[in-house]
Amino acid sequence: MTIHTFLQKLGAHFFFAPVIIQNLLCRKKILLPLYSEKTKTHKYKAPNKDKLIIYMVLKETTFSGGLSDRLRGICSIYEECKRQNIKFRIFFKTPNLSDYLQPNIYEWNITEDEIDYNTKRSYPCSIMTYHNVKNKFASWAQKCILKRFMSKRFSQIHVYSNMVSGDKHYSQLFNELFKPTSILQEQINYHLQKLGGKQKYISVVFRFQSLIGDFVESGCTLPEAERDKYLNRCKATVIEIHRLHPDRQILVTSDSHTFLNTLTDLDYVYLLPGKVVHISHVFNADKSTYLKSFLDYYMLSYSSHIWLVRDKLMYHSGFPYRASLLNGAKYDEIEML
Repeated sequence: MTIHTFLQKLGAHFFFAPVIIQNLLCRKKILLPLYSEKTKTHKYKAPNKDKLIIYMVLKETTFSGGLSDRLRGICSIYEECKRQNIKFRIFFKTPNLSDYLQPNIYEWNITEDEIDYNTKRSYPCSIMTYHNVKNKFASWAQKCILKRFMSKRFSQIHVYSNMVSGDKHYSQLFNELFKPTSILQEQINYHLQKLGGKQKYISVVFRFQSLIGDFVESGCTLPEAERDKYLNRCKATVIEIHRLHPDRQILVTSDSHTFLNTLTDLDYVYLLPGKVVHISHVFNADKSTYLKSFLDYYMLSYSSHIWLVRDKLMYHSGFPYRASLLNGAKYDEIEML
């Protein structure tokens, strides 16, 4: 065996193994028991003659991540379905995706009675991301695994995923699949008017998770005595960005209401109303609460420039990067002052 061949096999093992092992464990511990329970009460109507690839999110299967994670998985799987000319559908609950996004060019809706939970006819599987989302070898491995799953001789392939392979054509894929519902579009239009229109403002994003104590999520929480000083540093970063771009309003989005409240005295800062929740952690919020995440996503995408503020404590969110891909906003990451 040559060194080159050895390195190729080693690289393949490094990128393939975590995804394959996770799928085996996920099927054994979550998906197969869940499907067994669902077949006892679920009413499945007459089978569709065509093979279906279905992107799945159920309340019991939120391991595929937050909104941007799921959207990248959807577009990646849809891209491969287009290439193979196989029908693609989306069954996305908790929240109900169709409350916020509706089919645009491609019809992806499917009703629950069209979902077959019988594992003699359907194959549930997972493809998760374990490496840098921009790593071409990792995305290649995911595509290979997806193709293998899609080739299985089942009438339905149910994919639970946050895989990344469709970034090059993300905007095209997303816009073929989705357009905002009327409720979401009304909100987008209203706030765009306030901000002067598309590409007329810049955006700054902070993702704290549990850091400021707004809610319980992953990550550490600062002691109360340290929070004000930390928030002042965050605010100073916004002020510095404004100094560099004095002619632009700044849309600031964050998962921390506490932080956003510190910015209300800055007349050049624009804040979207509502509370942000992480859709993989909160399952019982009302529609208006979930709407905020979709509104943030579109409003970020219409910025001329998006900055994600970083330091060693804050979470490295993929949400603003994915929003930048949608409508061509410039994207950068900046260290907090």
